[in-house]
Amino acid sequence: MSSSLESDPILVSYQDSIVRLSNLKTLDDSNWLDDNIITFAFEYLQYESKFTNDMKNLFVFVTPPVVQLLKMSDNLFAEQLLQSIDFLEKKFLILPINDNTRVTVFGGSHWSLLILSIQEKILYHFDSMSLLNDHTAKEVQQKFQAFFHDDHITLINCRCPQQKNGFDCGLYVIVIVEEFCRFIYEYYSLKNSNKDKYDKDLFEKFMNEINQCISSEYINQRRKQLKTLLESMSINRKK
Repeated sequence: MSSSLESDPILVSYQDSIVRLSNLKTLDDSNWLDDNIITFAFEYLQYESKFTNDMKNLFVFVTPPVVQLLKMSDNLFAEQLLQSIDFLEKKFLILPINDNTRVTVFGGSHWSLLILSIQEKILYHFDSMSLLNDHTAKEVQQKFQAFFHDDHITLINCRCPQQKNGFDCGLYVIVIVEEFCRFIYEYYSLKNSNKDKYDKDLFEKFMNEINQCISSEYINQRRKQLKTLLESMSINRKK
């Protein structure tokens, strides 16, 4: 094993995610989250939350590396990639995006979130720094436009909580996704809504809710909670 890997050991291996020591450190205060942390958060949400386990027919999560490959590929490859995801029978496709312009190297400086309402062919963009990732969102929109051919794909920039610093964007993506899964679970399950009937005001209701419930204090709390969770899983892995 190389010295670089020895100094950056794997702490957690969960489903399709791997978290190394260097990844965990991005959860320290004032750090920008990397791909591996967001991938882990999505994987954990999929497999451990009742909001997703009880509603498996609703959500499809796409990891950051796959979204990056989709964004940077040509239309033909993008179409093949989207076909492999097999999402057309679901309700919502969840995609974290960032402004990295390279395919093979992790990077970028800002995360935001796209949620595709599959039935309606609408991409909802949640950006915690106004429209900083607008260009990136439009790049992904173009890939879906090529995939759906004649069906127009609408991109809507949504009202969402705004970060007060330059590093919490990844946490906002994670928290908004968590809140969205909870919101949809309650909408379809607890309120006994008709799953086959689309509510045109659904996302407007969601925007109203997250702007009331997500604060910078809550974001800081989730950062600490996520780090604590990974540390506990690392300890259990060593036993």
